[in-house]
Amino acid sequence: MNRYRPIRYGRIVVQAVAVALITIAIATGVPCLLSKMQIIPAIAACATVWLIVWLVTTVIFGRIYCSTVCPTGALIDLFSFVLRSRKSHFSYCPPSGRLRLSVLVIAVLCTLFGVTAIIALLDPYSAFARIVAASLRPLSIGLTGLFTAAATLALIIIVSRRRGRLLCNTICPVGTVLGNISRISFYHADINTDLCVNCGRCADVCSSQCINLTDHIVDLSRCVVCFDCMDVCPNSAITYRRGRHQLSIPLMQRVIGRAGVSAAGPRPEASNIKPLDRRTFIMTGVVTAAAALQAAVPPDRPGVVAGAVPLVPLNHVTPPGISSREDFLRRCTACGACVAACPTGVLTMSAKQYGIRHSLIPVMDFERAYCDISCVRCTEVCPTKALKPLTPAEKRVTPVGRARISASNCRLYVNGTPCGVCVRSCPKRAISIVTGADGRRSPQVVPELCIGCGQCSYACPSQPYSAIVIEGL
Repeated sequence: MNRYRPIRYGRIVVQAVAVALITIAIATGVPCLLSKMQIIPAIAACATVWLIVWLVTTVIFGRIYCSTVCPTGALIDLFSFVLRSRKSHFSYCPPSGRLRLSVLVIAVLCTLFGVTAIIALLDPYSAFARIVAASLRPLSIGLTGLFTAAATLALIIIVSRRRGRLLCNTICPVGTVLGNISRISFYHADINTDLCVNCGRCADVCSSQCINLTDHIVDLSRCVVCFDCMDVCPNSAITYRRGRHQLSIPLMQRVIGRAGVSAAGPRPEASNIKPLDRRTFIMTGVVTAAAALQAAVPPDRPGVVAGAVPLVPLNHVTPPGISSREDFLRRCTACGACVAACPTGVLTMSAKQYGIRHSLIPVMDFERAYCDISCVRCTEVCPTKALKPLTPAEKRVTPVGRARISASNCRLYVNGTPCGVCVRSCPKRAISIVTGADGRRSPQVVPELCIGCGQCSYACPSQPYSAIVIEGL
């Protein structure tokens, strides 16, 4: 048996376990170490330890991050294996250096200028987490999040079937950075030209399309150390080793003379190598901004107070546990883990609540639900420290917003007294019925007691517009 087959199977097992644990963590809202050790979340969380770990690991072993713990890489491998027919094979393609560099520069500039929407699309962990969240809770993730997750999954399926890990090696900024480091890795794939018979099996199974049999070179910047090529090689000509293989017959080595011509003459092309496939794959961008849907206003009904107007919050409410709104928008990668973990469904992915450049960042929507004042699951699953962990006791006294009541929208008066649903629903007793200067009785918020949980706004029966809106701090 090929000595690399157990190593390859072991890598697949590690990859499967990693993606399963990450999926379970997103589905159940239980914190997972594998989520925190992902590279872009680690950068957002300033987790220097994990960045050093992956730097050292890549320098020694190459891009094993991409083939073991990256969940999007696991999806690509799965679809490449399932959707490809037995007759279809991969072939070597030259690297897209300019495209890789351009995407990396765009990612760095977006990070410096706080355009988190682009980083959210490019981060492989966040892309996978959104797909899982959209699969589990399609109604809670919001129209923008659902569309983005579906488009990302479709792109992965289409590209992985024809071009394997093209997205990893051209679009993913993590893959580009690790690829530049892996060029100098101590251990790497290398082809022994004394043993190679140019059968082409290694290039046929290489989803990174990085094995050049014309020159017998493996492009280390794109190799993800999956061991697939080494498993199928009949002569053990391609191995994982330190350094480069030296020809056993030195006279056959290429020597460049003064005129720049090889002393051994031009090397003949291998007669049994198939021509390279040159078909161009055109990449299209994923549209991130979805138009917000506005429901048609129902006709006035009996009991609606004249002059009722829609209430619009001055600031939208962020999830709990933030240090500041600026810090939250800078750190969040829109992975959707908090949205999937929210038991009431009040969290959703934003469209333009924070502005277009912060699309997909989670926001509270109190028209859908309210925030349980004792629930801290969203703060526990955040891998980037955009949400700091809170205890239930801290959550009950930590304000995330303030309720604002419009007396003109308040209805359902009985003998001159409001219905009082907001008073009864408030868990902090922050709303009371008071008599105004005009003698009209209406609900009023005590700002010192309100924490912005939204139970009053969600319970308010006023139509067509709610009498209560929750504004972010």
